[in-house]
Order: sequence, then C-alpha cells, then structure tokens
Amino acid sequence: MHELSVMAYMLESVEAHAQRIGAKKVLAINLVIGERASIIDDSILFYFDALTPGTVAEGAQLNVRRTCMQFHCAACDDDYTPSGSDFRCPRCHTVGQVTDDGSELLIESMEIET
Repeated sequence: MHELSVMAYMLESVEAHAQRIGAKKVLAINLVIGERASIIDDSILFYFDALTPGTVAEGAQLNVRRTCMQFHCAACDDDYTPSGSDFRCPRCHTVGQVTDDGSELLIESMEIET
C-alpha cells in the first residue's frame, strides 16, 4: 500500500519539474527501483494509472528499470550480484563489500513535449 504514497510523491515531483521547464505534456517517466526498495511493479503501475488522469502525465508511459544489490570481493577483485541471501563471492566464497545496496528509488529521466 505504500506504493500509493510513493507514486503520489513522484508524480508531484514530475509535475513540478514539468512546470519549471515549460512542458506541455509528459510522454514517459523512467524510474530506477532497487530490488530491496520493497516496491511492487504491479502496484506502482496501478497507482500511476489511478493518479495521472487530469495531470500533465496523463497517458504517459511508465518505464521501470530494476537494479540489483552489488558487492565487490577484494580477494578476487571481482564485482558480483549475490544469489538470494547468500552474500558470499561465487568464486572464493568470501563475503565482499556492498557497493550498491539495491534500495534506490528515483526518477531517472522523463520525456516531455514542449
């Protein structure tokens, strides 16, 4: 259910930015959502469709790019994505250092019509 407040905030941000740059219409919104952000794609899309009518983003396409948690293994000097809850390096089985925790939630870009 928190996807409703997340999408409401994002659409407020999109509308404010569109207004600042003089956009007549938002054609697409490109989001980056980390796998650990606890956001369900179907819910985000549902609330996007429910909240956009009557806004500058009505009819826009919502694109979601998912990112994964990333680690760096100092022993192997290799980057890797953990499998499930196993945070060990797949090569040497040493637990690496987190380089991206996969919790991002941001508007990467938007396509507009002026």
